[in-house]
Amino acid sequence: MDALFNFIGSIFGYVLDFFNNVFGNFGISLIFFTIFTRLLMFPLTIKQQKGMAGMQRLQPKMKELQEKYGNDKAKYNEEVTKLYQREGQSPAGGCLPMLIQLPIFYGLYRAICMPLTCTLHLNLNDSTLASAIDRIKSLSEVYTNTSSAYYSQINVIEAVRDIGGNYAANGFTSAEQTALQPIYELSHKFNFFGIDLLSIAQFWNPAIILTFVVFFASAGGMFLSNKLNGNVNQAQMNGCSPNMMGVGMGIMSAWISLSVPSAMALYWSLSSLIAPGQSWVVNKYYNAAILNAKAEARRLAKIKLEEESVVSATYTAKGIKKFAPIYALPSTPAPEKAETETVPSDSNNAPQGVNSNKKNSSSKKKKGGNNKNRSKQSSSDYQGKKKK
Repeated sequence: MDALFNFIGSIFGYVLDFFNNVFGNFGISLIFFTIFTRLLMFPLTIKQQKGMAGMQRLQPKMKELQEKYGNDKAKYNEEVTKLYQREGQSPAGGCLPMLIQLPIFYGLYRAICMPLTCTLHLNLNDSTLASAIDRIKSLSEVYTNTSSAYYSQINVIEAVRDIGGNYAANGFTSAEQTALQPIYELSHKFNFFGIDLLSIAQFWNPAIILTFVVFFASAGGMFLSNKLNGNVNQAQMNGCSPNMMGVGMGIMSAWISLSVPSAMALYWSLSSLIAPGQSWVVNKYYNAAILNAKAEARRLAKIKLEEESVVSATYTAKGIKKFAPIYALPSTPAPEKAETETVPSDSNNAPQGVNSNKKNSSSKKKKGGNNKNRSKQSSSDYQGKKKK
């Protein structure tokens, strides 16, 4: 594991060295490094959100399988595995970002604690550099008074800074001065608003300020993230207050910051402050409702394509090249308009229908009158013949 963390620390050292050359300050470099790592992990955070939403979507189906195969654990596990494969879900997909955060933390820790090999990428086995470092150890009280040998490279940087570049007065050769020059330039880049980022927080140095910053950033950041993600009510239902969880996380972070260089406390504070904003973006555009709706749409589209491929294969086997789509609705012909006969009208002002109705009624009246006259005439002729 040490080799792996040293490898990650060496990669992070290149990134920090790049930002150091651009901004000339290790604190500002850490700010951009934190943003860089957060952006690098953002796709994994989205993947974690998708995994959590997918598991939430599968809960009803898993409950059905549990009711059906509750007594047969082997069969239940087999069906659950098939369900995961069919739905494209992985039970460990949501844990990946949390697992990656640990190597990032330890890799950055190595890059900060071993700046000579990780950030400057110096070869400590070089004879000239080794002799210069040995002379630094004998001249500086900072190195000899240090209790932890793990921070030996930090102590070398502090010792070079204490000498102040006065190499000739202390008997350094020109080759040794050239070897120590990159270390001397780096030693002046750790001052961040009066706080030495290489120092460990104590109650009598300014680095203790970052310890309080870590506490409030960790506690407040966790509470805001839980609130944005909607986990506050769920945590309260489970009997665990999010306020107490945030306070506990803040105390733990502050306690750890008392035993590591202040640069790690600065990184932890920045990361805790960025987390709520990242949670807001994820909850806004990648919440469970949106992800489940998209997943359901993809599932229906997949079923449609599979059915169309089956029908297409069937028609191809029968020699039919063209076929109507499965989901195409039958086209209905437009209703024909009824033809209406128009009757010419005598009046230019009245409509045709009114004129035709008047004409028909008048013709009916004339016919009725002729019939009455005919009946009267026939009856009078019959009376005349009878008299004769």
